[in-house]
Amino acid sequence: MRRREFLSGSVAAGAGAFLRSANPVAGEEADPALDVALIGAGIHGRTLLNCLLACGGVRVRAVCDVWPYRRNSAMYYLEAFGQKAVGFQDYREMLDQVDGLQAVLVATPDFVHAEQTIASLQAGLHVYCEAPMARTFDQARAMAEAAAQTGNLLQVGYQRRSSPRYRLVAENLLEEAELLGDITGAGSEWNQPELWEQGYPERLALPGEDLEKYGYADMRQFRNWRWFSRYSAGPFVAAAVHQVDVLNRLLGTSPRAVLAAGGADYFPDRECHDQVTAIFEYPCDGRTIRATCQVQTTTRGTAGSHELLVGTEGSIRTSDNPQWFTLFREPTAADWSQWVRKGYLIQPEQAASPEPALAKAGLLHVEETGVVQQYRLPLAVDHSSLHSHVENFLQAIRGESPLNCPPETALASEAAVLRAVEAIEAKQLLPIPPEARSG
Repeated sequence: MRRREFLSGSVAAGAGAFLRSANPVAGEEADPALDVALIGAGIHGRTLLNCLLACGGVRVRAVCDVWPYRRNSAMYYLEAFGQKAVGFQDYREMLDQVDGLQAVLVATPDFVHAEQTIASLQAGLHVYCEAPMARTFDQARAMAEAAAQTGNLLQVGYQRRSSPRYRLVAENLLEEAELLGDITGAGSEWNQPELWEQGYPERLALPGEDLEKYGYADMRQFRNWRWFSRYSAGPFVAAAVHQVDVLNRLLGTSPRAVLAAGGADYFPDRECHDQVTAIFEYPCDGRTIRATCQVQTTTRGTAGSHELLVGTEGSIRTSDNPQWFTLFREPTAADWSQWVRKGYLIQPEQAASPEPALAKAGLLHVEETGVVQQYRLPLAVDHSSLHSHVENFLQAIRGESPLNCPPETALASEAAVLRAVEAIEAKQLLPIPPEARSG
C-alpha cells in the first residue's frame, strides 16, 4: 500500500469517528462543561487529571481506584481546583450510581482495559483509554467492535497522533515536501529507567480480600503489575506500541512481519522482558523497509526515546523531547531553502571556518567533504503531546474535531508489537496477519 493511500484511510477512519460523536438536540442549549470520570488514579491517571484541568471545560465528577490511598489523594487534589468528585473502589458501581456522565478516562493496568472500556461504552459514555489498548489483540479488537456497535467515541492514548511536531513532520515534511527522498530505513529507541521495584506504606496496604477481589496475588504484584504477564504484556509492549504507531504513520503503512529477541536479563526474577530488540518489515512501494525497535528499562541512554527515518536525501529524528527533534540534509539533496521560507524548518547556523587561524599557525586544515546539515523545527509548544491528545478527545465529544486516534487506527500497532512478543518466544520471523495490519 502506498503512503498516500494509507494516510487517506487513516483520515477516513477519523472522519467516521467524528460523525459518530454526540451533538446537542436541536433547540436545546448545550452545557459547555463536560462531566467526566477517571478510572485509575495512579501516575498516569494523575497526569490525565492535570491535562483535563489544563484544558478546562470539564467537571471531574468521580474518581475510581481500588486503592483508597490513590483515590483519596486524587480527590483531595481536585478539591484544590474547585472540583468535587465522588470516590469509588469498583468502576461498575461508579457507572451505576453517577448520573449524567459523558466520558470516562481509563488509566488502569492493561489486563482490565478491555472490560472497563467496553462497559463504559455500553453505558453510553465516550472513553479515553491509555495505551496499550489491552493485554491481548483479541481484547483490543473487542474494544474497537464495542465502539463501532455503540457509536460512542474511543480515543486510544497514542498521544503523538496529536503532537503539533509530529503532525508537521507527517503532513508537511514527508507528505508535501517529501524531504527525505526514498525512505530506506527506520528505527526507534525507548530508554526508560523508572521501572524499578515500587514499594508501598505497610499501613496503607490493601486488605487481602480486596487484592483477591480485583485479581492480585499480593501488594508487590499490585504495585509492580507491569512485570507480570497476568496483568500486562510487559514494558516492551507499553513503550513500543507508541513508537511503532509513529513509524506506521510516518511510513504510511504497517509492518507485515517481525523478528525479535529479548529477555528478563537484568531482572531475572520478573516474568516480562526488561530489554527487547525487534526488527519490523514494512512493505513500501514494492520494496522492504526494515525498522529496528529497541526498548531498555534500566537507562535513559544517549538520546532518551526517539524514532529515526533514513532516506536518500535526508533523515529525521523525532521525539517527544524537542531537544532530540532534528532533520539532517544529505549533501547531494536538493536545496531546502523553500521549506525554510515556508516556515517548516529553521536553517542551521553556518559555523565560521577555522582555516585562517590554522593557516597563521602553519597548520593544514582538512575538512570532510559533503557535511550533513542539521535543521530544526520552528514549533515552540507550551504543553505536552498528551495535553493535545486529551484536548482532541474533548473536542471530538463536542463535535468540533475528529478523533486523532480511534481504535481502528491503533489496532495495527497493537498487533505488530504483540506479535513481536510471540516472535521472541518462537525465535523466528513471524508474519503479521493482513487483517491485523489493516485494523
